[in-house]
Amino acid sequence: MISHDKTGTGPLLAPCDNGSVYEEIRHVLKRPDLSDGVLQQILAERRFGADTQLGADAFLAGKGLAEERAGVIRTMIVPPPLHRLDMPAHDLEPPLSRRFAPLAARWRRAVHMLRPQMKRTPAPVRNR
Repeated sequence: MISHDKTGTGPLLAPCDNGSVYEEIRHVLKRPDLSDGVLQQILAERRFGADTQLGADAFLAGKGLAEERAGVIRTMIVPPPLHRLDMPAHDLEPPLSRRFAPLAARWRRAVHMLRPQMKRTPAPVRNR
């Protein structure tokens, strides 16, 4: 059984072979979407910030306290999260019938209200 409560205070044999380092990085960064392959590449390329208390070699060797290791992990350059949410394509130029539908509805209501009044007026006034 694997113990996940150990933060890696003992030296690691090979940093790319130990899954607990990957779990530690995911936990500190709160990024469960990072795969082992991506983390292995980050560790192999040593994409860390330069201004940390613990050096990259010491981190990869598994040395340092939990706070120091978390500081190194927070300076890692990782890819942005993948949300996998595609936005639907919105039609920014709707057809004219859709754009002028409110105006047409108002016109119909106005004509419907004016039709009885036009029937009451004499014919010569309507034809002008």
